[in-house]
Amino acid sequence: MGTTRSFGSIRKLPSGRFQARYRHLGRRITADTTFTTKAEARVYLSSVETDLARGTYRDPQAGNMRFDEYAAWWLDQRNLRERTRETYDSQMKHILPTFASALLGQISPHDVRAWHGQLGRSGLHVNSRSKVYRLFRSIMTSAVEDGLLPVNPVAIRGASKERIIERPLLTWDHVGALADAIDPRFNAFVWTAAVSGLRFGELSGLTVGNLDVERCSITVSQALSSGRGYGPRLGEPKSESAYRSVVVPRIITDRVVDHMERFEVGTESTALIFTSTKGRPLINRYFWCHWDRARTAVGLDGIRFHDLRHLAGTEAASAGGSLREVMARMGHSTPVASLRYLKASEIRDQAISDAIAIRIGARLAPDT
Repeated sequence: MGTTRSFGSIRKLPSGRFQARYRHLGRRITADTTFTTKAEARVYLSSVETDLARGTYRDPQAGNMRFDEYAAWWLDQRNLRERTRETYDSQMKHILPTFASALLGQISPHDVRAWHGQLGRSGLHVNSRSKVYRLFRSIMTSAVEDGLLPVNPVAIRGASKERIIERPLLTWDHVGALADAIDPRFNAFVWTAAVSGLRFGELSGLTVGNLDVERCSITVSQALSSGRGYGPRLGEPKSESAYRSVVVPRIITDRVVDHMERFEVGTESTALIFTSTKGRPLINRYFWCHWDRARTAVGLDGIRFHDLRHLAGTEAASAGGSLREVMARMGHSTPVASLRYLKASEIRDQAISDAIAIRIGARLAPDT
């Protein structure tokens, strides 16, 4: 009969000796040796508990866990947003075919280099390969921290770096042409994207309560997403630093207000500002059809909607914003420490907005 304590359990074996067991990383682990007395087994469990608390624990079965089992546990422990989990699951499809059944302790640097070379020949985009590699490295880094491995075998110099892909730099004339060519319901959507730098889901998730007309400020507190197996839903923004307020020129605020009046957006604070032509939540797949027709009509076939965000960041920087201010305005965070950039002061953000307003004022000014 087993005796359960706060950490682990002890049971007496038919031989008369005592066996100590405990759980770690979702697995039941049995001590490599049995003990003459129950007191000895308690001492052993106490030492394991202390090592875990100090971070000096070494799993007696270290490295004997399959990679796919540990990876699944690793993902489950992270409380990931649905879209992030979908992204990781997609990236895992490039790792599991090679390493799913491999024991953690059997994965060598040579194996990793061979896998990475094969990944390079698979046709996967170089930046996508970098993301897959970083996920693999992060999982194995955790395995080291959890005492399952002495060192991380995923350590290819430079493999995590993404290549900077030069995108076409839009002008305000391009933005105006796209906004005029698209369905009128999305005119203000395009202009707001190009000036504020909000991501698609942040824009489509904006509600009446997120718009401060007097202060010309847009607050990002949620984002709209949709994915495989579920429809449109409002959730948290991409990261902690994505929670922010962005000041936009008065001319953009007025255009959004005109949009709300023209398309009869409700007055309740939870009413979505930008919706489909049928008044439904605006999801990327639906909007893409309208965007594709508009960019083709004006001869900008290679332009992505995300390029509007790139323009917004470039303009904020050239208008005098410091790196920290621009990153705060765009909702970026550092890739290494995942810390939020300090928000720009309201006065400085207003100055950035005013500088942008001067540049686009003539393009949006009412005809006289």
